Amino acid sequence: MTELRCALIGLSAITSAPMTPSLAGGRHPLPYSHAAALARIPGVTLAAVCDLLPEATARFVDQWGATWPDLRVYNDASEMLTLEEIDVLGVCTPDDKHADLVIAAAQRGIPAIMCEKPLATTLDDADRMIATIEKAGTVVAVEHTRRWDPFYGRVKELIDAGRIGEVLTVTGTLHGERAMLFRNGTHILDLMRWYAGASPVRVFGCLEPGFDDFTAYRGDGGREPSSEPGATAYIEFANGVRGLYNGTKGKIGHTEWDVLGTAGRIRINPAVTEFWTLDQETGELVQRPFPAGMVMTGALQGAYEDLIHCLRHGGKTRSDARDARDTVAIIDGILASNTQGGRLVEIR
Repeated sequence: MTELRCALIGLSAITSAPMTPSLAGGRHPLPYSHAAALARIPGVTLAAVCDLLPEATARFVDQWGATWPDLRVYNDASEMLTLEEIDVLGVCTPDDKHADLVIAAAQRGIPAIMCEKPLATTLDDADRMIATIEKAGTVVAVEHTRRWDPFYGRVKELIDAGRIGEVLTVTGTLHGERAMLFRNGTHILDLMRWYAGASPVRVFGCLEPGFDDFTAYRGDGGREPSSEPGATAYIEFANGVRGLYNGTKGKIGHTEWDVLGTAGRIRINPAVTEFWTLDQETGELVQRPFPAGMVMTGALQGAYEDLIHCLRHGGKTRSDARDARDTVAIIDGILASNTQGGRLVEIR
């Protein structure tokens, strides 16, 4: 099997952090960063990396140079895309820089792209990306990490198997200092859409106080929480599922999804998983053991393995550009609704 040449653009911690031991349990000791994930996949090599800041590329080489001694370093993305033969490209730049880089890479003929979330910060950018990707035949995965996390993925399998009946509501909760709509809210909204099983059609929402004039992305790539608002929203999906999103800033950090169906309920967060189904005799909800396996693969590693499998064998990734557009569309709808005083708006 021919070895795949990979490259990464944007060398923040999510791209370059090494694997470190943890006493937190669960998934934490598994690959957290793009580099750590690629290092665990046979048949791939990291051929090149790029960042605008020379200190970022130097730091990356210090961390990963022993793993990939022939690594080539760039401070200009256009130069790297022109000079390097790349099979798989990771775009890990600030949120509002994804679109032009993904488009340039697809036009250059790079066959597979891993794009950090969100896909884009405007629907116009998302649509430009999709048009270019589909014209070029590029395979794309958007890094909504939990779609590849075995525990969160097991919830989707239980839903699809009908274990909680028809889904009625999906509630997503994001509390903490970084409960930012674009940066971390993207993860909550994407998994809500995945569990709902349909595209969003209508939404009303409001932003946290002090952001009445926030009508479009003006974040700084996620570094400063005050650059983006928290938000609360009600979402209607095309299949009738209703979603409730609560993104509230504060000192207490908490992330959770709660899926209620006609015959059961699943609640999942990083520390707790609850699986409830109706007892046939009493008609009451009874908690059951959550049927998850113990074999774990880091979510980013799973995302790259999925992308590489689709590159080699065809098919769509678990989170492709059209899936990811739905999350951008929900955020766009929340901003529009907030501007109109919380009115229910159609999602574009």
